[in-house]
Amino acid sequence: MPAYVVHGFRWPRSAIRIHIILNNIDDAAAEYIVSPGTSVSLLQSLRDLYPDLMNALPNLRFVEQYDPADVSASALSQPFAFVADKVENCRLSVDIGEVMGQGVATDGWGALVELRDQLAPGEKVGWWVVCNGDEQRPKPPGGSEHSDERDNEVRNTGTTIC
Repeated sequence: MPAYVVHGFRWPRSAIRIHIILNNIDDAAAEYIVSPGTSVSLLQSLRDLYPDLMNALPNLRFVEQYDPADVSASALSQPFAFVADKVENCRLSVDIGEVMGQGVATDGWGALVELRDQLAPGEKVGWWVVCNGDEQRPKPPGGSEHSDERDNEVRNTGTTIC
């Protein structure tokens, strides 16, 4: 199961849904924001709403936690997704101290804190270990054609989404 060391904050699922609705993001799926179309749409909405902050966060990504062995009803919709300015993939092992020691840029830290204040007030900005056992979830039946276009756009530009 892939695991990531991320620097960022938890974005509550309810706040993600509200953001999607208030900003009319038609191509976004609130339950799994790392899907290529959703990720592209959400990042664009953040660039439109907070251009100054996003200039300081060029590597901003979304990370989901998910355990495919959990078959409970609540497992399909985790309470949080993560908004991260630094993501380190832990293939077999990683020196956490080394990753954390690399730190983040001062302007990036400030921008991330301000973004957190806008999206998820009260959430902690810090280092997290996040596991996702199902990064390539299949599209739900009847997905929109716009999602297909955005998925192809992400593949063609080489954007990495975890």
